Amino acid sequence: MTQFFYLLRWNYLRQKNLFILFTLAQVLLSVSLLFGYPLIIGKLDTTTAYYLASGSVLMGVISIGCTISSPVIANAKSEGHVDYIRALPIPRILISLADLCIWLIAILPGVFFSFLLGCLRFSVQLNLSILSVFVMLLICLTMISLGFSIAYIFPQNIVTLMSQLILMIGLMFSPIMYPASRLPDWINHLYHVLPFVPSVNLLRACVYSHGPVSFFDFTILIIWILLTQLLILRVLYKEK
Repeated sequence: MTQFFYLLRWNYLRQKNLFILFTLAQVLLSVSLLFGYPLIIGKLDTTTAYYLASGSVLMGVISIGCTISSPVIANAKSEGHVDYIRALPIPRILISLADLCIWLIAILPGVFFSFLLGCLRFSVQLNLSILSVFVMLLICLTMISLGFSIAYIFPQNIVTLMSQLILMIGLMFSPIMYPASRLPDWINHLYHVLPFVPSVNLLRACVYSHGPVSFFDFTILIIWILLTQLLILRVLYKEK
């Protein structure tokens, strides 16, 4: 346990200057989505308000957890940080867990402000409960773990492209800010096995009490966390 806390402290000292930037990026993205999309849509109903409020929160999480974390971790690899940590006599799983915890701490303030902005903009009600908190943590960990796995698996020149593709897919094509019924069925089937749509479904159902809670969505997110963590550990345990 002592090793784990030392890793947490080490990661915090390395990245503490980024925390404010992460929060600022999430807030600016939420503002652009919450105030920009209504200009395109026009008249808003209650359902649209819930989609925009929940979608802005998730897009902020995706932007930090996937788009920004991947290049940061890839840069740490190129600088030799990952090799240095791997050389220490500590369990590899603690390396991954410490990174997850630090990035989770970094992402939560922006999540809070995104929720606040959504409530102020559309007067939507939040359902604060143990389940809603668990769902939000699960979503954040899924996106962060996905971003880390991209950074660990792919070379640095591919990581930036992959992270930008995730943001474009999430922002432009995934039914996050609009109902899935507007897309063809075959695309919906694909998106429902990716982590983005199940995340926003659980977010609306558990945090905003808008829609049913799906066990299938929970299963998809858990599978993605396990899969990405296994890939990360495979790289960490791999001998050079």
